[in-house]
Amino acid sequence: MTGRWQMIAALTLCVAIFAVNWGALDAAQSMISGELPLTTVTLMMVIWAYPLALLAVLIPVRGRLSVLLYGLTAFGLTSAVGAVAVGGGMLIACRLGQGLAAAIVLRAGFELTRTHFRGTTWWPALVAPAVVALLGQLAGPVIGGAVTWYFGFRFVLLLGMPLAFIAVLAVALCTPRTHPAPNHP
Repeated sequence: MTGRWQMIAALTLCVAIFAVNWGALDAAQSMISGELPLTTVTLMMVIWAYPLALLAVLIPVRGRLSVLLYGLTAFGLTSAVGAVAVGGGMLIACRLGQGLAAAIVLRAGFELTRTHFRGTTWWPALVAPAVVALLGQLAGPVIGGAVTWYFGFRFVLLLGMPLAFIAVLAVALCTPRTHPAPNHP
C-alpha cells in the first residue's frame, strides 16, 4: 500500500522537473539562435512561453490522478517534439505545450494533496515541493548551461521525455488509490 508521504515525494519529483525546465533554456539562448533562424523577439517568446503557459495552473481540474498522468505524458511528448523543432514557431508551441502540461500536473497534484492531507498536515505537505521549486529555479540555468555546453540545447528538451516517464511511474506507484476517511487529519 502506498502512503501519502510517498505521494508527496513523487509529486515533488514532478515539481523538480518543471522548475529546472523553466530556466534550463535560458542558458542556451545563444546556441538556440545560432542553430535556428530566430529573431530576438522569437527567442524571447521561446524563453517566456513556458512560464506564461504555467498560468493555466489557476484552472481547476477533475479526475486528479488520471489528469496528472496525462499531463506528465503530454509534458514528455512535447519535450520530445521540441527537441526536433525546425523553427521558432514549432519551438514556441512546444514550450507552450510543456508549460500547459506542467500546469495541469501541478494543479492536479495540488488537488490530490488537498484530498489526502487535512488539518495540520496540509501545510507541511506543501513545504517539500515549494522548497524544491525554489531550488529548481536556481539550478535550472546551471543545469541547462552544462547540458547545452556538452550536448546541445536539443538535449535539454529531450531530457524531459525520460524524466516525465520516470515521474509517471513514481506517481502511479506512490499515489494512494483510496480517499482518506473524512476525520483523517
